Amino acid sequence: MRLWWGIVILLAISVGGTAVSLELSTIVLPSEDEVVEALENGEITYQQYLHLREIIVHGIDSTSLYLLDEIPNLVYIRPSDQSLSDPAETEQQPTLEDEAVCEAADSSPIKGCLGYRFYQQLDETERTWYRTSGNLVVAEKYQLRFKVDREKSGRERVVSRSLGYSGSNGVVRRFVLGSFTARLGLGTVFGYAGKRLDYADNLSYESLLYPDYGGYNGVLIDARVEQLKMTGLFSVQRDPRYRLVSIGVMTQLNGRRLRPGLIFGLNRLTNRHTGQELEIPMVGIYGEHRYESGYLAFETSRQAGNQVSAGCVVVEGRHRFKSTEVRYSGWSYSDDLVDLTTGSKSVYLSRTDTLQPVGLKVSMKRPGQSGLLIKTVVQLSDKMKFSNAVLCAARGSVHQRQQFSSSIIRSFDNKSSILLTYLGKSKRNPQDDDNGTSDHRIRLESRFLADRWSARCYVGYNARTDDRGSACLFGSLRYKTAGNCRVYLWSNLGDLEATGINYWYLFVRAEWPMMNHVRVAAKLSNRYRRGSSDVNRTQLSLELNADL
Repeated sequence: MRLWWGIVILLAISVGGTAVSLELSTIVLPSEDEVVEALENGEITYQQYLHLREIIVHGIDSTSLYLLDEIPNLVYIRPSDQSLSDPAETEQQPTLEDEAVCEAADSSPIKGCLGYRFYQQLDETERTWYRTSGNLVVAEKYQLRFKVDREKSGRERVVSRSLGYSGSNGVVRRFVLGSFTARLGLGTVFGYAGKRLDYADNLSYESLLYPDYGGYNGVLIDARVEQLKMTGLFSVQRDPRYRLVSIGVMTQLNGRRLRPGLIFGLNRLTNRHTGQELEIPMVGIYGEHRYESGYLAFETSRQAGNQVSAGCVVVEGRHRFKSTEVRYSGWSYSDDLVDLTTGSKSVYLSRTDTLQPVGLKVSMKRPGQSGLLIKTVVQLSDKMKFSNAVLCAARGSVHQRQQFSSSIIRSFDNKSSILLTYLGKSKRNPQDDDNGTSDHRIRLESRFLADRWSARCYVGYNARTDDRGSACLFGSLRYKTAGNCRVYLWSNLGDLEATGINYWYLFVRAEWPMMNHVRVAAKLSNRYRRGSSDVNRTQLSLELNADL
């Protein structure tokens, strides 16, 4: 048995084998502003942009760690106390902390925070937009959350609102009324699928009932009776033409090592103009085996009703050796899968289908897709780690994605480190007449950490088969004063050639306390893009946050 595990490790390391994410990347996204930049630079797709923006705005907490699957460089494989950290993940992880986690001003039973963020584009248009958010926690069990947004276009609406309860004792452990995300098992029946329908463009009764949110809208209940764990959800999403009603139940037996479960679900999509309906019952089987060095989880499901599916299979797990950790996942989806609420692992191989008889056009990435990811982190010494990643996915023989990354990090006295990374991507689409395109990136990065400041910088080179190569130069600095003021400086020369600078994105953000439990922040950013109709774009944002 030890011989087989050794062969698995050797293959994982030699093939690039180990640290994998559903989207390998070398970019870091500290805020939604940088998500916009990544979209305009072609580093992410529009669908990825929608998901990333929403996740960064809402944050990730202990109940929604599966959303890490949507973040470049990250993947959710359940961690443990013995897990090895991956150098490629350490920079992105702090970005995703839930902004609603606030400390109480005193011993009051009510705590939380309120926030307001105002943006203005400093050009001839002088367009403005804003966001208002709030999170209140009562007696550490009840939570009220809301977000209201206005975009550059003037679209003003409720983004999310929810009332929740959480407790460690009793039958009901969690209850949410309103907006929520949820994943049952590994997500082949219910998970995070993103926005499927349109939403109200203004602050109205319709916007309050059906917010502009990519998760679910309704009721979520987690309950436990001894070793039996049950999760149920009911969701209604609606726009002027369509209504999507989703009902799901998962029952799981929480044994010490083996944890089997059953999942039942129903999606009913209705065309409100014609009355035509598409009804899709779903059933899934989930199994999880936990052991001292890791875990293995398995899920298979099938759709019935108007759209019978041959089914899908997803496997994921983690195994820790003495100085090596392997994380892995594999998936296969039938070509006739209707990807309405599915939120399990996949790669962005999207296609647009029209669901009959309701006539809804939906972009779905899972039907017909098969893939594999393997991630390994090797502790070479007390101060050196080696990480590799391989990601392969395909839909047929002409729609393929392959990604490989490798990194080695050397730490010095826990305050500085040097990181060398390589990222290779190749893809082939049905419209390609040749073997497709490939992209290669190599970067040398250094990080420094002191009592009040930290810095990160790198130099790199990007090369594409269908384009000229370019260099990049990046630097960031964080500083905290004795008076609890914070300064964040970011400079990204992302496209350097012998002829000059093609792209430069720069911002400086300062945050300081105004009075007791009130913080103010200002961020000024500028983007330069040579050859663009909008060569320079400057933006100012102001924030006001109050802890209760």
